Amino acid sequence: MVREKICDTAIFKLSPSLVHLRMERNDLMSNVRCPRCGGEALGEARFCPNCGARLPTQEISPLAAILVIVLTFIILAFGFPLLYIIDLPLTPQLVSAVGELTVLLIPLIYMLHKKVNVVRYAMFGSLKHVVFGLGLGIGLLGVNIAVSLVLTYLVGPSALVEETNEAIFQMAQVSPVAMILVATGFVLAGVCEEFAFRGFLQNALRSRYSSCVALLGASLAFGLFHPDPQAIYIIEAFVIGLLLGYFYNRLRSYILVATAHATINMISLSIILILA
Repeated sequence: MVREKICDTAIFKLSPSLVHLRMERNDLMSNVRCPRCGGEALGEARFCPNCGARLPTQEISPLAAILVIVLTFIILAFGFPLLYIIDLPLTPQLVSAVGELTVLLIPLIYMLHKKVNVVRYAMFGSLKHVVFGLGLGIGLLGVNIAVSLVLTYLVGPSALVEETNEAIFQMAQVSPVAMILVATGFVLAGVCEEFAFRGFLQNALRSRYSSCVALLGASLAFGLFHPDPQAIYIIEAFVIGLLLGYFYNRLRSYILVATAHATINMISLSIILILA
């Protein structure tokens, strides 16, 4: 009886590791379809066993992923201001939403160009992770507020964050349509940024380096993607990026982290509107 209990305890402790290894094996052994003959081959195969054609790779080099993220940042930082200079009839709310979509579209276009299976590569996960993502987002918002309070106490409030919050409030007050566009932009920020930094960049770094290095690299890029001269917003984003990246690695679900990020943003938007 004692021996059985010891065995049961050992199996219980090993279960998470076994599940994780099984998921990695399934990812590796998932079939890919040959673009020439339509036959199937194992995910680790480089050439089609039926016709010998080279199969599309399911890996993206870290350098390529970093360059794609840098290109995305350059387009957002320098390309979108030109829309105001040439006086296109676009509202700030619409430009903000389009900007978030750009964060997703540029990595997505590159992945499609490389013929990568996007759903499999980004590890979309299950729809049941939406509920878990809502809870995770609420928890991470608490962490974000705590980090913000500590940084504000140490270095003072961020002038850029206060100006941004005021601008968001003003944009949302224009009309009900403007409010919907602002809310849409906040949701898109969670969906698009998680795809770019977790589903695209973190996975690319992980293909060459350890999970820890990939997590730190993607989180640092995520933090720098939220510039702030006082570095408060950068540090907040870095910390949240670390936590989102950790859960992404553990549960292998883009849906989870995208929902959590969108939840953080929507509650933050509600707080901004209420306090303002």
